[in-house]
Formats: sequence, C-alpha cells, structure tokens
Amino acid sequence: MTSVLLTRPLTQVAALKALVTNSGHQPLLFPTLEIQALKAKVKCKHYDAVIFISANAVEFGLEILKKITYSAIFTVGVATAKKLNDYHIEVDDFPKKNPSSEALLALDSVSCLRDKKILIFRGRGGRETLRIGFEKNDNTVEYAQVYDRVICSLSEQHQKSLDVFLSGSKGFVSVTSNENLDGLIVLAKQTGQLDSIKNYPLIVLSARTKSYAQTCGFQQIIVTPDISDQAIASVLE
Repeated sequence: MTSVLLTRPLTQVAALKALVTNSGHQPLLFPTLEIQALKAKVKCKHYDAVIFISANAVEFGLEILKKITYSAIFTVGVATAKKLNDYHIEVDDFPKKNPSSEALLALDSVSCLRDKKILIFRGRGGRETLRIGFEKNDNTVEYAQVYDRVICSLSEQHQKSLDVFLSGSKGFVSVTSNENLDGLIVLAKQTGQLDSIKNYPLIVLSARTKSYAQTCGFQQIIVTPDISDQAIASVLE
C-alpha cells in the first residue's frame, strides 16, 4: 500500500482523503495551512463585475455578496463556480480549462470589460495579475480580502503522519498551491526531515506550482491534468 501525504487544511481534505482510500492507498494527514476568516468591508453597493478566486473566497465572502448588487459574476475556475452554484448563485463565466487568473482575463466576456467597477474576493496577499490586467482597460479594481492562510503549528499528528510516510520507500506528497508548499517546507524543516521528503514525488495542480517547487529543490514533480480531487487520485492510479 502506497502512502500519500495530504497537506490540505483539515476542513477541506475529507473528499480527497476518501478518494485516496478508495483507490487503495493510505492517506496521511499533514495539514500545512489553517484558513482564518477576515473582516472585510467594501466601498460600494453596486459593482459591474465581481470575481471569486477560490472556493475559500466564496465560503468567507458570501455575507458581503448578499449585501451588494452586481451585473456579472466570474470565477477563476470550475471548482469555484461549483461552490457558488452550491449556494444557488449562477456564474456568468469562468475558464473551462487550465483555471488561472490569466485564463480568466483571456475570456471574451472578461476582456471586454472597460471603465467598470470590479470587486475581487480573495485571501490576504496573493498575485496581482488580475488587478494589473483589469487596470490596463481603465477598470477600477477593489479587493475584498475575506480570509487568511496561516501556517499550522507543528503537532503530534504531523510527526506521526511523517514517521509513517517516511518509513515506506514509496509514496506521494500532494500540495495544492504555492502557499501550501511553503507550509510543508516550514513544518518539514522543524522536524529536520525536509531533505527526506524531497526524495518522494510531489503532486501539484499547476505548472506554476511545479516551477516554484523546482526552485525549492524538489526534483520529482507531477502536474495533474486539472485541479479536481479526482485528478489527484488519477495520478495515483
């Protein structure tokens, strides 16, 4: 049985854990991030477009969304669109393949936005790709930073999962973002076992994270065909 080190926050790992188990592998929980809500305020009551960059942005931004009006709503990918659909909110458009800020900006429905007021729901910090892209078309961009990603404190569970994982010669490490990988590196350094972890294949969701992982010293990196949990499980198969 191959072990899979799962680094997602505990509140978001259940579905992936079940898929790994059903595929005949052993999931080991090693959460590197905690998601914490932030109190955010917005300046306007109406926006021409609102954009959600993640499922977390949906989860923590709904209360603000209910208090404003908007002409169109977009997401960076299908998973975030599905999260809105779960709350019976219809999404106007999103990239069907290769979800990213760049893919969103390239959509005809988005690239045509000019001189508009745009609200972006996201976590604290992050890339400025969307803001730069929209401002090139004279749009006014505002952020609603509704959550923060905080690196977990090293716990007994972390050490136990890592001991089991490193006791086997075969295994995979799954990370879902650059921030997720940063957390893994910080916690692994605290245990003194980062170099050992780098001997195992790393499963990532994008070419961007692959490039970042390479700069961090990881050599065996597998990019999933898309960002779904099923895509991660398919790599194991």
